[in-house]
Amino acid sequence: MGPGDADATLAAARAASAAAAEASGIRIADVHDHEHLTGVSRLFDEVWGRAPDAGGIMPTELLHAMEHAGCQVTAAFAGADGDEMVGATAAILGRDPDGGEAYLHSHITGIVGDAQLRGVGWALKQYQRAWCLERGITNVRWTFDPLVRRNAVFNLVKLGARPIAWLDDAYGPMPDRRNAGLPTDRFVASWDLTEARVARAAGGAFAEPRLEGLRRAGAVEILRDEDGEPVTADADGPRLLAQVPADIEAIRAEDPDRARRWADAARATLGRALQADHRVTGVTRDGWYVLGRDEQVEELR
Repeated sequence: MGPGDADATLAAARAASAAAAEASGIRIADVHDHEHLTGVSRLFDEVWGRAPDAGGIMPTELLHAMEHAGCQVTAAFAGADGDEMVGATAAILGRDPDGGEAYLHSHITGIVGDAQLRGVGWALKQYQRAWCLERGITNVRWTFDPLVRRNAVFNLVKLGARPIAWLDDAYGPMPDRRNAGLPTDRFVASWDLTEARVARAAGGAFAEPRLEGLRRAGAVEILRDEDGEPVTADADGPRLLAQVPADIEAIRAEDPDRARRWADAARATLGRALQADHRVTGVTRDGWYVLGRDEQVEELR
């Protein structure tokens, strides 16, 4: 990408960020002072349901260190005076062990209450894209729970990111409302900020797989949701489909044993497929991940 292309991409990213913040009725700003960094720390604990005696998810002193080191600590503000913190992101700079290109690891983003429905998460990610491009960073990575359907659709469809790896029990036991008692298996998402489909997504043109076309082409189901229970199949082939439940978080709250069955089923199917030679190319809004071995999967959209 030449200098002219880079300038145009950055200008478009800034415009998308400003439009997203305006549509959500918020302002977004990087956080530097102790009061607001403490607010970010508290917001993360509130969103994740972390008990006070369990230690903070991101203590204020850690956020101070990140901010001083040039990492991203950003908050979204709403309210009549524009000072009500309704969301935040904390991200650190990273590099592959083999000394590859630097990237931003977006460690945590939290949105409070009904702000999730107002597009605050979308606005924070568009701000993050512009933030990175301003600093010459073209790739963002983060982990996400493969069983949370709404996050999968947001990450893969709305943002245009791609899962590039699966991690068994990525964070070990976590004492919060969302993860307690369950393995913390995660996808690693990679967001190529200059990729054409990411730019199209920033403008509202989202890519979603066509399930019927994939089935006609011989895609095999390795995981499906049957009345809230996971049903798995041992299968191999160039194209695979795996469905996750509509609301795993409700299942975890109401039926921990069933939630554990879902975790085990996802690891045995999605996890093992990625750890072999498959890659996730997309997800449908009704929770079907599409996995493939070749570029032809991309054509069935």
